[in-house]
Amino acid sequence: MPHVAQGQFTGAITAFKNTHIQLAIRPCIDIITELVGNDEFKSRAGTDDSTKAHFIQLIQKADQARRLITYNAEGVDIKTVVDVDSSLTESLKPLATDTVQLGSTPDVEIPWRFDGTDPNIPLWSELHFRNGIGGVLYQSICSIVVAWTRLESRNRSHMITVNDSLRMWSHLQSFYDLCDRLLGVENQVDLAQPLATDEPSNVVPPNRLNESVISPGSSVQNTQRNPTASGQ
Repeated sequence: MPHVAQGQFTGAITAFKNTHIQLAIRPCIDIITELVGNDEFKSRAGTDDSTKAHFIQLIQKADQARRLITYNAEGVDIKTVVDVDSSLTESLKPLATDTVQLGSTPDVEIPWRFDGTDPNIPLWSELHFRNGIGGVLYQSICSIVVAWTRLESRNRSHMITVNDSLRMWSHLQSFYDLCDRLLGVENQVDLAQPLATDEPSNVVPPNRLNESVISPGSSVQNTQRNPTASGQ
């Protein structure tokens, strides 16, 4: 029986006919694991340009997969998040599936677990993004995964329709825009002071009354890492 998605993946349909959609989800999973493993998102100041370029490249690969699985016999403009001035290479054109009638396929469960049991795909409640940008990107890419599983094209044996492709282009383009406008040196902010909750226990943060009680590591960003502060 298919597993039930939880947390930010709630609503994802985890078993369907169209295995081509799994091809489109795979690069999104790569983005999820790259976000979780990137320690630049622990810095409240922001990221550098290499991180920006890295995630833009990854979302462009995700868009390439979308184009590959779009059934587009009439050659409709299905957009792209790659450079609009670049030529459309063979690798960006849809797969050819019109030679013969393809056979039907059964429902297949997706090969990833969206219920919190896969440590490589953690639920939001298990994460610790000090950099709010990392959290925004994580929620965005997870919503893209959910959207892929809910397309009506999931009930086809192969490929996706042009309309479903354009729906997903809108999601992917939004992620691209977030990367372009939030990541990189030009979007860094200058933060000189640590959070009061990051101070050692024997240091009184400035501008506080002496009787103020501050538990080290008790901020929202640190709660998941500090069972005592969260009351557990």
